[in-house]
Amino acid sequence: MVNLRNQQTEFEAAKVTPVVIVMATPMQAAPVVEKLRFPFTVLCDPEQIAYQHFEIPRGRPWQYLGPKLWLAGARALVRGGMGKPLNDITQMHGTLVIDTDGEVIYRRHGEHSADYITAAEVISALK
Repeated sequence: MVNLRNQQTEFEAAKVTPVVIVMATPMQAAPVVEKLRFPFTVLCDPEQIAYQHFEIPRGRPWQYLGPKLWLAGARALVRGGMGKPLNDITQMHGTLVIDTDGEVIYRRHGEHSADYITAAEVISALK
């Protein structure tokens, strides 16, 4: 969420409206959204229905516990800490670009838990 928040200006310039779906309940998500001053809409999906619908896979242990995550975890600690993992830590994340007709025009799943897409990649999917 910090990574996404830090790209707010690029999204706004491209007139892209990110919506984030999290596995948390509203009570779990609200303090994080407030602490981060997160500017985008956050939808809560504790049952992971959207993840299943859009076929976002669960990861293998190296994808959510492996060495590629250690540096990302250290950076997060420096930036302000990391919260306690909630819900299904094996669930990978994905990025979907959905057009105004509701069609998925771009899809990307993270290779590991710290593999996030950039605003530029999302915006280029719109061209």
